[in-house]
Amino acid sequence: MITSRTAEIAAGIYWVGGCAQDGGLHCNPYLIVDGDEGVLVDPGSVLDFEDVLENVCSIIPLEQIKYVILHHQDPDFCSAVPLFEKAGARFQVVTHWRTQTLVKYYGIQSDYYIINEHNFELKLASGRTLNFVLTPYLHFPGAFTTYDYQTKILLSSDLFGAFSYEWSLYAQDDYLEKMKTFHEHYMPSNSILRPVMEQFLGMDIAMIAPQHGSIIRGNVITYIKTLRDLECGSLLNPIKRDLAKSGGYMGICSAVLKRLGSIFNQESVRELVTDLELTLDENLNITDYNVTGTVLWNMIFERILARKGATWLMVIEPLTETLSKEYDIPMPDVFESHIKKIEDEASSLSEQNRMLKEINTRLESSILESQNKLIRCAVTNLYNFSFFKNYLASEISSILADKSQQNPGLIIISLDNLERIEYLYGHDEVEEVQRNVTFILEGLKEGNEMLFKLQGFTFACYLPQTSKAEVLDFAEKIRNAIATSEKFIEKITASIGLVSLDEIREADNFTAKLDEEFYNVAAMRVRIARDMGRNMVCCESSMTRYQHSIGKILVVDSDEITVDVLKTALENINYQVITASDGRAAQQIAVDDSPLLIISEVMIPKMDGFLFREEMLANSNTNKIPFVFLSYLKNDESVLRASNLGVEHYFKKPFMLSELLGVIQNKIKGELGQ
Repeated sequence: MITSRTAEIAAGIYWVGGCAQDGGLHCNPYLIVDGDEGVLVDPGSVLDFEDVLENVCSIIPLEQIKYVILHHQDPDFCSAVPLFEKAGARFQVVTHWRTQTLVKYYGIQSDYYIINEHNFELKLASGRTLNFVLTPYLHFPGAFTTYDYQTKILLSSDLFGAFSYEWSLYAQDDYLEKMKTFHEHYMPSNSILRPVMEQFLGMDIAMIAPQHGSIIRGNVITYIKTLRDLECGSLLNPIKRDLAKSGGYMGICSAVLKRLGSIFNQESVRELVTDLELTLDENLNITDYNVTGTVLWNMIFERILARKGATWLMVIEPLTETLSKEYDIPMPDVFESHIKKIEDEASSLSEQNRMLKEINTRLESSILESQNKLIRCAVTNLYNFSFFKNYLASEISSILADKSQQNPGLIIISLDNLERIEYLYGHDEVEEVQRNVTFILEGLKEGNEMLFKLQGFTFACYLPQTSKAEVLDFAEKIRNAIATSEKFIEKITASIGLVSLDEIREADNFTAKLDEEFYNVAAMRVRIARDMGRNMVCCESSMTRYQHSIGKILVVDSDEITVDVLKTALENINYQVITASDGRAAQQIAVDDSPLLIISEVMIPKMDGFLFREEMLANSNTNKIPFVFLSYLKNDESVLRASNLGVEHYFKKPFMLSELLGVIQNKIKGELGQ
């Protein structure tokens, strides 16, 4: 018997959360029931364990739970797992390997099902498949979401979550504002958020079920596009706007009040501004006020602190910072004064101690500055080549002296086209590119990796203890992050070489010192990557292994979003992608470049997809190129016509990216006889 405290949000999928949560951050565990198998998704914290346990047991016996999915390691997701084990549940924990390394410290005893090792999917006994979509750094390196093909539900983890002091199971009209507030607080940047949202736009999603906030069951595209375009996080760099053209201070103050009204409630906001010299309409828009704009801006925030306290102030701070940057106005005085007051109250140093601290700080700063000039790159502030060589020699020497089995990895990153940037835009822009690359590398660090700036346009990353597979995975993340970044004046790519120390030790035929050989092998592999076409990672000293990795795929579509999604996905698996927006241009590219495979929309300008395919068949140089149709147009007639032209695979938009990539890989491997 299902209790009133649970809700079946789709066939066989239940919300099983506790109802007594408060504090603005509501947690949503979910239960998937498939025959005799149960899958519990993000079971929650110790605070709501008893409620969640009761709800789960009201639907299925505890012994039927076969899997527990943990989307990342936070205690609001995971800390209840040992309590379920103690209650008698026996299951596998389904998670990313990075999450597994941390959640084990909760005392979890169950076996792990690592999604990286199972093609990022989980097949239940019935054949039902759950697909896992990686969402790195949103907001944890190993974060992912779960997509159920059967119900088309995306169990989205932290993504699409919201702050809500008046919670409802399903998203209401004001949910967008609540959702934006949550992401402004917890997500690092639009540049990290956008690619994931673009991937979601290519999926057939009927409902989004986040771990915080409310379930989105209608118009999901609007919510995805809202996050795709949201400026957020520590990397915030919003577009500058004209304050006067946007409604002046009245407009931005109204935005603040409406955001507070969506998170808390409108009555509380109206009570907040009672007796202030302003008038509100029914939607919390300011329609009249009797002070200057800057006074209004500061007055509202002073009232927030006075009547609602620091909680309201902290909740609204990211939006306030965004507005301040967009319209180039100072942050309200209350933020600085309140923070200063807290700092003053917390300080117990005497004036003499403060003076001594200042003297010591200046002395330490002077010493550090002198040292840094000798060991750091002036442009990137990373350790320089000289320091790198000494550091590497010292590290490898210590490993040998201790007869340690430690296996460090070394990644060398060479930026491909900075000579062009310097020629077109000058040396200052080259330095800006190097600073942005440094920023990207710092953002990708996950632990105790060391970064260095070597000679020319080259960087290095030293990983003290790892495996070669992990080094390769990290190197691919670096390559992809640089290639897809929007921070550069032009697209920048990197040729990357890597090596693990165990490779050198096992070879046992090196002529130089071990540390020198370690570096030389990685540097040689950079040259191989560059020779093989650039924008690739080389982890072998022979070029043979990489012949297939630089094969070209032609994508033909006038839809820029589809092209961007495919280009990013294919480049992530080491294919070069060339694009065309019409059939005539695609025909010429296919003749000139001989791609391994062509992916084409049917409805393209100048020459439709069918005629384009006919032209390919008529040319002896192109008639063997495999062809895939990807189109909004798919009916009996079009499928029959495609079949008559020898096209075996015809996908209808919106398409499942993982399915398309599988067909592409199998098709190309079949053509190459691999």
